[in-house]
Parts: sequence; C-alpha cells; structure tokens
Amino acid sequence: MILKIIKNTHNFCLISILIFCFSQNRALSASKEPNISVLILKDKKIRIRSDRSIPLTIKGQRFSNKKIKGLTLKKQNNRTTLIFDKNKQKIYDLKNKEKFLVSSSDRRGIWVGQKRYAGKLNIFISDNYILVVNVLGIEKYLASVVGSEMPAKWPLEALKAQAIASRTYALKQKGNPLYDIDSTNMNQVYIGLEAGTHKTKRAVNSTRSLVLTYENKLINALFHSSSAGMTENSQDVWKNKYPYLSSVKDFDKNNPKLRWNQKFSQSQLQKLFPRIGGINKIEILNVTSTGRVKNVRIHGDFGTDQISGVDIRKKMNLKSTLVRFKFVEDNEFKSLNHTPKLLSTNGLENEPLTHIVRVGETLIVIADQYDVSVEEIVALNNIKDSSIIKIGQRLLVPRNPLNSSSSPAKILVVSGFGSGHGVGMSQWGAKHMANQGAKAKTILKHFYKGVEIKPFKKYFL
Repeated sequence: MILKIIKNTHNFCLISILIFCFSQNRALSASKEPNISVLILKDKKIRIRSDRSIPLTIKGQRFSNKKIKGLTLKKQNNRTTLIFDKNKQKIYDLKNKEKFLVSSSDRRGIWVGQKRYAGKLNIFISDNYILVVNVLGIEKYLASVVGSEMPAKWPLEALKAQAIASRTYALKQKGNPLYDIDSTNMNQVYIGLEAGTHKTKRAVNSTRSLVLTYENKLINALFHSSSAGMTENSQDVWKNKYPYLSSVKDFDKNNPKLRWNQKFSQSQLQKLFPRIGGINKIEILNVTSTGRVKNVRIHGDFGTDQISGVDIRKKMNLKSTLVRFKFVEDNEFKSLNHTPKLLSTNGLENEPLTHIVRVGETLIVIADQYDVSVEEIVALNNIKDSSIIKIGQRLLVPRNPLNSSSSPAKILVVSGFGSGHGVGMSQWGAKHMANQGAKAKTILKHFYKGVEIKPFKKYFL
C-alpha cells in the first residue's frame, strides 16, 4: 500500500513538472513572439476612441499616462490640433514630428475610425499627414490578415498556407523606421479585429512561428489571387530573380477572377495619357513565357511612348498584365451588352492635330503614324524644304477622315486573365489544391520552389 502511495505521488509530481514546463515554454514562446508595426491610417483627420467603458491611456512628451475616452486629431491650414472627448474646449497644438502612444487594457481593442484594432497605436505627426501605426504581436496580426486576404470559409489547409506565407512576408519587411508594413494591398491587407474568425485563428495557431526559408533566410513570400494557369518568374515582372519564385503550374481554372474585360473611352484615355494625346493604337512589343505583357508602344494624337506591362497595369488600374488590347466601335461594344458612355462632340472634329517633333522622326514617319500623306502635312504647315524639320517643332497634322470623330466612337477593350502580379502562391490555386486534399506544406512547396518550412529564428532575417 505504501509503495502504491509513493508511486502515485511520484506520478503526480512528474505530471506537475511536465505541466509546469509546458506552461513555461508556452509563456516563453509568447514572450519571444515578434511584434509588427503596421501603418493602418494616413489622413488629415483621425478619430480614436475606446470600445466601451474601459478608458484609453495616452502617453507622450506632453501626456503622462493620461486616461481618456477618445480623441480627435486634425491637420488643417498648416496646423495640427488634438481634442479630447471630455474637454472639447481645450485644443492642443501639435508640432511636426511629435509622437505619442495610445493603449488599452480592453480585449475588444481600440476604435480607429470604423475599425477596431488590438495592441497599441503609435501616432506620428508628419509635415502633411497624421500617421497611425498599430503595434501588436505578429500572431494576433496574422489572424486578421488571413481573414482579410482569404475568405474564412475556404479550406483550412489553404488558410494555413496563407498564414505561413503572410507571416514570412511580414517578418521580411521588419526594420523600417516608422513602421514595418502597410495595411493595404501594397503589402498585404489588414483590416483589424473584425476580419479574425475562429477558423483564421485556428489556421494561425496551428502554424505558430512557421516561416518559409531558402538557404536559411526568409524568402520574399509573394502571393496573388489568380495567375490564370501558370505563375510568373519574378525576373519577368521585376528586376530581381529569386530561384524560389519561378513559374509553375497553377490550378485556378474555376474562379470568378479568371476572365475579365475592362473598357476605356477616348476621353478616359486622354486623361490617362495627356502627354501623347490619349491612345489610338497599342503595340505589344514583347511578352513573357506565360503570355504576360512585358512592354508596349502606345500611339496617341501627339506622339508615341514605350511603357512596361507593369506600369501600364498600374496606370490603367488593370487586374493583371495577362492582357490583350482591341479598339472596337461604340455600337459594336454595345452589341456585347455593354453600355459605354458616349463621347461628347465639341465641334472640333475637323480641326488639325498638333504634333511635337521628337528625336529621329521624319515627315514620312510622322505621316505614317497619323495615316496621312507627307504632302498634306507639307501643305498645312507651308514647309518649303520637306527634308528639314527640327526637334521640338510644332507641326499641324490633318485628321484622317476615316479616323475622325465623325465615324463611330472607338472604345478600347482590354481583355484580361487572372488577378495580381502572378508571382508566388496563387490563392485560388491554393484553394483548389486544399479541396483536393493537399496539406499546407505541400501547397507552399509547390508554389515556392526549393524552400524549407521552419520555426522562425532571428538569424533568418
């Protein structure tokens, strides 16, 4: 009996020690969790308030742990002011480069405008804007990011793949002076506590601290929505070549972003490309191995320009660079059940165009560009010697009647495939693979070639 009691006591002590060690390890793990600084707002008027009755604490050079319910910051006419909710008659004038911290003990977070955020808020006063930077543990941050970047109803393994990719991407950005990362799709989307769900938290917790590495360094874990069949090599989109960001097969055929059309009226094109007088012709100069546009030459009423696929996507706000261009007549476009806005006529359809002579251009080149004859340009400009024109010279160019606005208005239709830059993990591809039974690690190792998945260490940075 005594032996039995001793044995039970020994087992109890052993279990207690194991529980204690496990608790200590968890506490140690939590204490080692890296923080991330996220720019969540950059504006000239900002409203911050507590969730309910628990007050906020503001701390800075002129505020020493002051308890408040809320505050309003405003930048107007070279003046930045701060007003607290409880005493709106007292106005504080803030200086440029002034900063302070807002925190709360409330688990429901802090309201910034219409969104709630966990952690603390660093407020910076810059020359032109007020910046709000959310500082919090990366795991809490990720629960929102995963829900912001992917629908929470998607398969758990896809959400886990997103969590590992997003954790890697965020940690790779650390080290900037004011903040590490932006909260928009310039980096990765983060909309605060509202986006976190039980499922996204589960995806984050079950992959806690796991990151993607290549040769023991964090990778640039880029991802996008849909590549339309094949992801892209990093060097074909940007200058840098990363061996782990090479083109692979995608599995994103059944998704609503696979095919799309975007239309542009002549007036829209003139606003987007005023220097060359809009666009009346687009030549694709070269494409990548997956068919994405690398460079185009655009022709307008005042000349031509060469632009990269990345830049024209940004300029025209296109979903991807896997595009083709076509000009169609307004009525032809309407027949496709579209209703583009008609171009207004201003009575100038018979007036000549103006062309600025550029390096290397001759009258023959200019005439060919506008589809008119050299003789018409010579006569219109009273040119005595057609072999002599100067760089920067203004020439009047007659409008080609076949291309004048008296004919049906031309609409530029951009037919595109996929969404995003096409590099790295395809989110719709990850969803399909997860639906087919693939685990998160299999998904990640498909889209990022030659990587390893390990718990984060500081020397990975």
